[in-house]
Formats: sequence, C-alpha cells, structure tokens
Amino acid sequence: MHVRTVLGRIAPENLGITLGHEHLLIDLRGLWENPPPERAYLTDQEPTLENLGELIRNPYDSKLNLLIDDPELTITELLSYQKVGGQALIDMTTVGIKPDPQGLQAIAQATGIHIVAGCGYYRQPLLPESLHERSKEEIADDLLRWLSEGMYGTTIRAGLMGELGTSSPIYPFEERQLRAAARVQQKTGASINVHPLIWGHEHLHILDILEEEGADLSRVAISHCDELVEPAWHARIAERGAVLSFDTFGSETYFDRSFAQEPRDTDRIECVIRLLEKGYGAQLMLAHDICTRTQFHRYGGWGWDHLLRNIVPRLRHAGVSQEELDTIFIETPRRLLTLQGD
Repeated sequence: MHVRTVLGRIAPENLGITLGHEHLLIDLRGLWENPPPERAYLTDQEPTLENLGELIRNPYDSKLNLLIDDPELTITELLSYQKVGGQALIDMTTVGIKPDPQGLQAIAQATGIHIVAGCGYYRQPLLPESLHERSKEEIADDLLRWLSEGMYGTTIRAGLMGELGTSSPIYPFEERQLRAAARVQQKTGASINVHPLIWGHEHLHILDILEEEGADLSRVAISHCDELVEPAWHARIAERGAVLSFDTFGSETYFDRSFAQEPRDTDRIECVIRLLEKGYGAQLMLAHDICTRTQFHRYGGWGWDHLLRNIVPRLRHAGVSQEELDTIFIETPRRLLTLQGD
C-alpha cells in the first residue's frame, strides 16, 4: 500500500496532517466577468491593501486575482502551513484551470510538503469546445493514463481523480466524466473528488450517477459542502457514505453581482459539529480551496495556516476531541489516498 505524491510513493503512515482540497498554482481567469463600469478599473489591477475591500466583495472583477502562477510565492505561503504542523495537501487543479505537475513537483521539493495531485477535467464552461463531445471511453482512457503513466505529457502521476467539475444542471460531458471516473476507480482503486456548483444541490445526483456506474461511494469526496449552511442536507450526503469536504475555510467573500455571500467560518464550524454529533466524523475533510491571490497572506488573506492556527482552537473550544481532529486531518485523507498495487 502507498500514497502517490508528485515526488513518488510514500508510506500512508508518513502522510500526516493533510489539507483535503487546495490549489498551489491555478488559472481561474476563465471565470472572470467584465465588471460594471464603476469597477472596471479593477480588471487589470493586482490585489493591494487599497483594493482589498473591493475584491473581497467582488473577487472575480480582477483578472490577476484569479491567477496564481508564482511558485516562489506559493512556497513562501506554504511554509506558514508547515510551521504550524502541516505535512501534506491535495492539489485539485484539473484541465480547464491550468494544472502544472512540474510546478507542483518543484514546490514539493522546495518545501518538503507531501503534495498529491488530482487529475481530470474541470467544469465544461472552462473547457475548449473540442473536448465537449469526448466520449465516456475516451475520458476513462485519459484518467487511467494520468493515474498510471503521467499527467498532461509528463511522467508525474496523479494520486486520485479530481476535482472533477460539474455544473447545475450537470452537462452531458460532466456526467460522462463521472461515469468514466467510476469505471477507472474499479480498475485502480483511486478515489474520486467532485466539484459541485457551490450553491446548487446536485450532490445526491452526483452520487447517484457514480453509484449507477459502480463507484465505491466510501472512496468519493464531494467538495465545497460547506458553502451550503444546511445541516440536514449535509446529513443526506453523509448517509450515502461519501466524504464531505468542508474546504472553503477562510473564504467569506461577497458576490455583489449575484447578491450572494459565502458563509462565515462560524457557520462552517457549526455544521462540522452537527456532523460530528451525528457520528459522521470519519466522513469529513477540511481545507481552504485557496484559488485567488487575496487568500494569500501576501495580499491580506488568511493563508494555508488558517485552519491549524485559527479554526482548530475554535473546534477544540467547542468540544471537538483530538481523536476527532486526527480523524479529520489525518485518517480520512490517508484512507482516500492509499492505493494498492502499482
């Protein structure tokens, strides 16, 4: 048994404290929307203390805010996570948001942090039209190759499938990818991580599709569950046996254009406690899903040390035990990432 990092195999017991969903290098500019005239000045601005308030309210108005492409800055930011005990993370950057396996490898070498890379395709709207008609069989071949040979023209192998992008409603390509992933899971044992539209309610539909195709739902994680402050809905997902990834801690932004607002971390903590009380602690992972510059310390954000430095003490104060924390941060990621065979 082993965990496959971008630097090669490690023993599962060496993985340690793990963040379940992050992006060390990413290009989200495909989500940029032309801002209204009064905010047009933000389009080509780098985040600064002067415009931080605007970007917290409207993070997708700045193209540069949506681009993390400086490995040296990522290394500096990651060291803050390492200093508070962080040992590993899963990078979920897939096709459509510019995955960079070689960049991840360089970051892992520089920091000593175990980085496990996911593989797959992101949401259809961010993919070239030439991919939209790709068949289930072709997608399965892609996923299998990225797991067994190397990702995107390199020899660096993925350690899981994900984040596999879905929308609401789910596009036919996205459904075909889910079905392909279920088939590849049966061949390889690799776990699956799915990105649902954050304020949609496609989670159970996603699990239905995967289950129909033979996936082991205990080796499936659904990302961004904490963007919905709906404990009853969370319990319905957990009842299916999947892992709920509460992975947007530290992100409390507004979206003025759609009159939407992310939950507070206090809301997320309350939902975690509800799941623990119901006995679903072994089906939880936590992370930050850092994917914009304003989430970095350099630009005024909470950084990759936020969970361990700020949220874990709050969880302990609320009565969460060390055993429960170890399950969330160590045992569940290790279980999902452990592979048998080659």
